[in-house]
Amino acid sequence: MASVAAIAVAVPWAYAGERRRPMSTLPVIEVWKAKHEMWLKQDGRISRRFRIYLGRQIEATKEHQGDGRTPVGKYYVAEKRAKSSFRRFLGISYPNIDDAERAFAERLITADQWADILFANLRGQVPPWQTPLGGRVGIHGHGGRDDFGFDWTKGCIAVSDDDIDYLYARVPVGAPVIIHD
Repeated sequence: MASVAAIAVAVPWAYAGERRRPMSTLPVIEVWKAKHEMWLKQDGRISRRFRIYLGRQIEATKEHQGDGRTPVGKYYVAEKRAKSSFRRFLGISYPNIDDAERAFAERLITADQWADILFANLRGQVPPWQTPLGGRVGIHGHGGRDDFGFDWTKGCIAVSDDDIDYLYARVPVGAPVIIHD
């Protein structure tokens, strides 16, 4: 597995999800789970803060499909959907290479699944979401529902419908997403 680090260093833009332009020009999303806060940063400065709702167990990181947890780590926006049941959806690159390494070491995924996740991340693509690790994790709105006032997602990051519209208009595929405890 030591070769994975060498590959990731050799292809830093792909590992970060960038496919089109240098990372310094991309907005960055930073999530602070314990604070229930998300920042949109441009050129290293916070341009906007958002109140967020998370998976039901915020004190732990996502480990497998159905655990209701929000992952922690470095990801990128892997896809954008203009319409979803929660208004709009910015899908992140969960599982990333670190998630795959852990899952493979714990025998949760096969070598083929590990390789599929690895190469999708190195290419800046959507990683496989149908593995025991789960997937289809992202940032979305409330879909016209009232603000619940508590963590309610199955592992995603929820913002208001107005906020997801704002993010959707400004955050491209490939933008880094960093999720902290």
